Amino acid sequence: MKDDKIIHHYIFQTAFGYSAIFYKKSPFLLTRIILPETNHKNKRQNYKPHKKAIIISKAIIDYFNGTPVHMLKPSWEWLDAGGLTELQKSVYFATAKIPYGTLSSYKKIAEVINTPNAYRFVGTTLAKNPFPVLIPCHRVIRSDNTIGRFAGGTNLKIKMIELERNTVKKFNFKPLPINHL
Repeated sequence: MKDDKIIHHYIFQTAFGYSAIFYKKSPFLLTRIILPETNHKNKRQNYKPHKKAIIISKAIIDYFNGTPVHMLKPSWEWLDAGGLTELQKSVYFATAKIPYGTLSSYKKIAEVINTPNAYRFVGTTLAKNPFPVLIPCHRVIRSDNTIGRFAGGTNLKIKMIELERNTVKKFNFKPLPINHL
């Protein structure tokens, strides 16, 4: 089997629990990020991860440590978007532009991608987001200002939003307003 078909993984600890990334090595393509959990069955690794996997895991660790990572943007050429439609990609591109410490809505994302009535599609697409943190789907809430669902669970979504708000206060930087897109 060619190495470009093999999916590798790297498990690492964050302040919120164990997280993991899955990737192909040659060329490097990130296939999925698993949000922190407190219990992973296999926390051991018997191999050295790819250099880019370490870079991504370090950024995720920094994020969950409350380091301002408003510059953390996905390196699109590192992401395996092969199974995504153009419309799904547009949802992810728009979501990636939401500044650290701010929130947007499913409806606003739908408007930005020129499909104003497709807010449910936006929600469904973000529910399947393979690259959370890099594509900050936790920053997207319902138009009525309720949290909405989240693949990592509602509690984790709330914690991530609170983490960003606290980081913004701590480092005294001003995020853009909610109508940033």
